[in-house]
Amino acid sequence: MKVVSSYGVKIKKQNIPIRHTLYIYRQAVGYLIRVYEESWEELSRIVNPQKRFNAAEHLVHSTKKNRARYDFDQKFPKMPSYLRRSAIQHALGSVSSYETRLELWKNGTLSGKPKLTLENHAMPVFYREVMYREAGETENAAYLKLYDGHDWKWFRVRLLHTDMEYLRKHWMGKKASAPTLEKRHHKYFLRFTYTEETKLSRTAVKDQTICSVDMGINTDAVCTIMQADLSWGDDSSTSPVKKTGCTGCWAESADFRGSMGPDRVGAVGLTQSD
Repeated sequence: MKVVSSYGVKIKKQNIPIRHTLYIYRQAVGYLIRVYEESWEELSRIVNPQKRFNAAEHLVHSTKKNRARYDFDQKFPKMPSYLRRSAIQHALGSVSSYETRLELWKNGTLSGKPKLTLENHAMPVFYREVMYREAGETENAAYLKLYDGHDWKWFRVRLLHTDMEYLRKHWMGKKASAPTLEKRHHKYFLRFTYTEETKLSRTAVKDQTICSVDMGINTDAVCTIMQADLSWGDDSSTSPVKKTGCTGCWAESADFRGSMGPDRVGAVGLTQSD
């Protein structure tokens, strides 16, 4: 089984163009949403996701062998290729979701006609080496490629010491995904995701106990304990977790995740490996 955990590292206040980078990225996503909505009849015929993505990129990006139909390259010059592809993926997902909901509304399955808005809350992913570089092992810093209003340049970003100490203590040597920019309460974070392999208990399903946690966005987390023949949902077995922290563990496992504040913990999930 795979255990996926994420942790947000706070970016300390400094004179770097984070907001400008976020603005230009969201502008690009909005532009692409409009383009792919106009071209959806053509794109929807392509079933294979990778081929559809390639066709979508060819619509907006020119190469030696391809002449783009839209002027994305002129409106967003020198945008790093990985960031452009991240924006394309986000825009395709938005349009695909809208078209699916629109069909459900037309069939009477969905009440209320869906709307496709160009306003979005997309957050950029800083892909390693091309958008993100680590500083020294003991440094509380990293390097991000950001847009300063004229060009994309590397900037040294200072990170919160306590967050970096936590990562060095608990995740040193573990492979992390490319960090995603996150904004909460007017503060910016880099969210790292880690994937671990763990062995499940071989206890028969009928004898297992499951702990399910709804993290909540604007409310306290709620835990529910379930067994094969019984579920407690309204008594003392389902209870809110204090906002100051959440301790995660599961039945017959020696693994212990410890307590982390809600401003640091993101999605912690379990996925069955193939």
